[in-house]
Amino acid sequence: MTKPNRSQRYQLIDAEGVELAHGDSIEYIRGVVADLRTGVYTIQEVAADPLGHAHNVRRWGSISRLEDGTVVVNEDDATA
Repeated sequence: MTKPNRSQRYQLIDAEGVELAHGDSIEYIRGVVADLRTGVYTIQEVAADPLGHAHNVRRWGSISRLEDGTVVVNEDDATA
């Protein structure tokens, strides 16, 4: 038996709950944040079926852009 083909994507959410970007990797999200203003943003993980229909959305972690331009990724503890 084969497992269903599921894809994952990530959404970048600002403090007001607005989606700013989505992509298929954390590195892509990191690149987007590098061009944003200083702040803390939420990363959500979306698991989708092969047709792209979202099934599960969970908070993956947060990402911060510091005043010096540094981008810091903080993955949530998966066991929490």
